[in-house]
Amino acid sequence: MNTIGTIGFTSNDSELNKGFAWAKEQALAYSHHGGDLVGLWYEAALPKREAFCIRDVCHQANGAHALGLERHTKNMLLRFVQSIAASRDYCCFWEIDRYYRPAPVDYTSDDDFWYNLPANFDLLAACLRMYKLTGDRDYIESEDFLRFYRLTVDQYIKKWDTNGDGIPEGSGTRRGIPSYEEGEGSGSAQMIDLLAAEAAGMAAYAEICELRGENGLPYKKWSESIIAEIDRWWDESDRRFFYTKRPDGSFRHISHIASEWVLYFDTVSDERKRAITLDRLHERGINGIIVECGSYLSEIFYRYGQPERGEHWLRHFTSPELKRREYPEVSYACMGAFVFGLMGISYNVDTKTISAEPKLPEGVTSASLTGLPAFGRYADVTVENGSITITYRDE
Repeated sequence: MNTIGTIGFTSNDSELNKGFAWAKEQALAYSHHGGDLVGLWYEAALPKREAFCIRDVCHQANGAHALGLERHTKNMLLRFVQSIAASRDYCCFWEIDRYYRPAPVDYTSDDDFWYNLPANFDLLAACLRMYKLTGDRDYIESEDFLRFYRLTVDQYIKKWDTNGDGIPEGSGTRRGIPSYEEGEGSGSAQMIDLLAAEAAGMAAYAEICELRGENGLPYKKWSESIIAEIDRWWDESDRRFFYTKRPDGSFRHISHIASEWVLYFDTVSDERKRAITLDRLHERGINGIIVECGSYLSEIFYRYGQPERGEHWLRHFTSPELKRREYPEVSYACMGAFVFGLMGISYNVDTKTISAEPKLPEGVTSASLTGLPAFGRYADVTVENGSITITYRDE
């Protein structure tokens, strides 16, 4: 069945309707449906690069699923996991273009290429997430995916962990940046978003093991130990997490509050610290945040039970006034926020059904989501004065 672009959204809020229509049209404009050497793909990098990078694909995947692009996402994730190589110290290609090459702007040779070390863990977690959304067992059974998972939780960490604490350190060059933060402090030994990504990746691999009937407990404990380590990075005097840990063990902040990743990867265990971090993240957004990071504000706030802020940022990032809203992550992230945030959709891979816990703004009394891909069927979700109806159809 063809689910590409079948999704629709309407409500009694014209601004939300326009925002959804823009996000859908913009995101689909970046999708490519055959004819390129790389296969099915959508743009997930700077516009006009004709390429997709790991970080962007992982973070656009939810919105892409809602748009019916699950085959595109699977192909792109597969290209990445197949590219893991010992010659690159078990890094993948960071960015792949439509000609099925490592993007020349980021790659010169296996000795000289761009790579952000959180990527392997982010990719691992995204693959599990796509299994839960699609039920496609290739994500937990295909040798291409399994090889990548095993190399990541073993050889990748060993190659990049120079001090033996189980957490990778950066190389000080573009070949091994220990963060998604590519500017200030990026040459430091450890940065907190790498810890957060590793914790999420280990938790995902533990779950994959359990799905396969294998023992995932060691990886679950590994994830929990990293989350406990993240908690020790808290600076009570400044009421925020340190971002960098130097080789001598000392901590430091960077000039802006780069806290979205510990929340994005769900690695803040203390409720008080989480609430403070959410407040500061909201303030940071108001004070200015680049669209690459800011596009996930809505998703984050919906996830942590702050729908008013989720709505605020969803409207902000769909606004025609937003500069650089053409960046692919923005439209895809907004699609994800509409479906999984505003409409509160959850997928149950065991029962092959969906559920909905809408978080509609005050004054929005009716909303409907139609043509949502759901395990080989279409799902229609209607909310009317607090009553929720979910129906399924085959066409």
